[in-house]
Amino acid sequence: MRWLLAIVLCSCAAPAASVVDHPAVLPPPPVEQAVVLPGGGNALWWDAASSTLYLTDSHASALVAWTAAAGLHPVATLPADAAGVSLGGIVRRPDGTLVVANFGFGTHGGLFAVADGAATELTGLDPVRLRVGLAQDAAGAVYSAYFVGGRGKSQHGGVSLVTFAGTAVTETEIASGFHKAVGVAATPSAVFVSDQTDKAIFKVAVPGYAVSKLATVPTVDLLALLPNGDLLTGGGATISRITPAGEVSALRARFEQVRGLAYDAAGKQLFVIDHSVTVGVPDKLRIIPFVE
Repeated sequence: MRWLLAIVLCSCAAPAASVVDHPAVLPPPPVEQAVVLPGGGNALWWDAASSTLYLTDSHASALVAWTAAAGLHPVATLPADAAGVSLGGIVRRPDGTLVVANFGFGTHGGLFAVADGAATELTGLDPVRLRVGLAQDAAGAVYSAYFVGGRGKSQHGGVSLVTFAGTAVTETEIASGFHKAVGVAATPSAVFVSDQTDKAIFKVAVPGYAVSKLATVPTVDLLALLPNGDLLTGGGATISRITPAGEVSALRARFEQVRGLAYDAAGKQLFVIDHSVTVGVPDKLRIIPFVE
């Protein structure tokens, strides 16, 4: 009986507490998105501080912003001359002013300053220089890639250091001898230039400005610099990745025509302007999950 009672007592006792494994509730993985652009897209710049993407719309001659919460919204309309305006790269100066490169449809290159929704053309620049690429390094130095000569004409180009004094700017050429220099990316120790004619990327050492060829790439356009020092460029249906040692690999294909690129390091997403080569089909902003 004592043995039976012990069994009964044991069976009625509360079970010992156990650790229950509750897996953490994780957010769903990011998915690729395609945002239809109402006009055209060209250059991109990601502002990490405000989680805002800026893009230039050459069709509407406008600077546009995109956020995950609000989508696309206009920032400023830029003045256009009789030849029209084709907008290129974007940087933000320490005072908050956005600066946009103007290619000018091959006839009138320049820079615009955008602040409080208004755009002002900066003075002191040679309009013959057609500017597409624009980059600012971590130390605040701004570089402009340019070329001279429109479609069907002999072209030569270079990259300049741009200094600002109010609405007036000056250029100091740091490297020349390129043909159609379109893209530029910058670190405090090097400036990288993409030459669309030569299908190559060049490195300009800082200081000293010695030029060396970094890589030959199937197609090149505007440049994006990843935090690990790799470069990205497009120009065709493929995004190419170039390491600091000059090794080239295809990152992703099956676009129509890759133009501007920008990377959100915190959100691990790559922004791509996918330009339509088909009449009547709009350009798209593609947002792609990407870990560098």
